[in-house]
Amino acid sequence: MQEIAGKPQQNAFIESFNGSLRDELLNEEIFDTLDDARRKLALWRYDYNAVRPHSSLNNKTPQQARRALEQFEGSAPGALAPDGEAEYPDPTCRLSL
Repeated sequence: MQEIAGKPQQNAFIESFNGSLRDELLNEEIFDTLDDARRKLALWRYDYNAVRPHSSLNNKTPQQARRALEQFEGSAPGALAPDGEAEYPDPTCRLSL
């Protein structure tokens, strides 16, 4: 079996994401149970993917960047993923902390 090897500088996006996850969630929270860890991760992931601005998107939230792209002339209407509810947080999961 061939392993995929790489140096951190070869995938800066993943290294940046891992650093954010570690600094903002893993180093800050205490997880009581596996379900508690899943719930807190779902909340963090929703915030990271939908709410907070990203410098790579000109300090827009992903939702704002998506709207701007959809309004840009010449963009292919079917090129983006469907704009439905995010798969996380899980609707059966209570999201209050």
